[in-house]
This record gives sequence, C-alpha cells and structure tokens, in this order.
Amino acid sequence: MGFSSTSPKDSSETLETTPLNPNSLSTQIPPDSFHLAYIIYFILGAGFLVPWNAFITAVDYFAYLYPGVAVDRVFAVTYMLVALIFLLIIIRVAEKSRAYIRINLGLVMFVVSLVVVPVMDVCYVKGRRGLYGAYYVTVAATGLSGMGDALVQGSLIGSAGELPERYMQAVVAGTAASGTQMASAFS
Repeated sequence: MGFSSTSPKDSSETLETTPLNPNSLSTQIPPDSFHLAYIIYFILGAGFLVPWNAFITAVDYFAYLYPGVAVDRVFAVTYMLVALIFLLIIIRVAEKSRAYIRINLGLVMFVVSLVVVPVMDVCYVKGRRGLYGAYYVTVAATGLSGMGDALVQGSLIGSAGELPERYMQAVVAGTAASGTQMASAFS
C-alpha cells in the first residue's frame, strides 16, 4: 500500500505508508497512577466554564442593579466576541508560546474577572441601583473572562489533543459536568 510516482523505474520516489499499530501505541503511554492526569483534565475542563456560569447565573442581580439594560445579551455578546477574537489570535501565535503559559495566564484572568466584581460591589456599589460606571467595569470583567476562556479552552483542547483520547474525553466530560451543575442550579 503506497503512492508511487509516474515513473515506476525510480523507487526512491515511492512513498510507503504503514498503518498505525494500536498495540504499539499503548506501550508508549506512561501509566497514569491513580488517574491523576485524567482528574486534572476533568477539573480543567469544568473550570473554563465557571466564570461564564458565574456571570450568567447572577444576571438577575445585575438586571436589578442596572435597570433598562439587557444585561444578559450584553454579557453574551461581549464574552463570545472577545473569546472569538482572542481564539483567532491564539491560533496565529500558538507556535510561539507554550500551552501551560497560556493556560495559567487564562486562569489568572479568570480569577481577576471573578474577584473584581464582588470587590467593586462591596466597596462601591453597595446594592445601589443605576451606577453605570460599575456596569461598564462588570462588562469589561466579562470580556476579560472571555479572553481567559479563549486562552484556557484553546490551549487545553490543543494539549489534550496531543495525548491519548481519554484525556480529551476528560476535558469534554468536565465541560459537560460544569454545564450540568449550572442547569441543576436553575431548576
């Protein structure tokens, strides 16, 4: 089985392909003692939806604070647009940076975006309605969270894709578990 050039006389131009032996692949995989790598990928998969879930779950509170604004729509457009733009940027520069740096930078962005809103609420908003300066900061925090999502999700999917299939399955299962948790919070 192979591809040959138009000249059958020249055997140096023949490309031979060998099928991948699944048994040889399993001997190259280091053991995952106690399934720790699988658990880590599961937790990371669940983790990149937590900031979005936090913002969208509190949308009623934000709608109370900022009357007359379609908070849920603004959050969704801001988050998704920023995530898309930064995902496209990451695709361009992925070869120039390391996945673990992008993942950790994205997680730091998640923490900052999740901390700034409650701190601002305690120090500045204090439950008062109509402080639209705080609204703009909250929208910016949502955008920062979208940027972190692009970094974490894009890098995590890419790094899990280089590993055996079970680690990609762990990321997807973690994402599904995060969505299931939020769906049960609304029922």
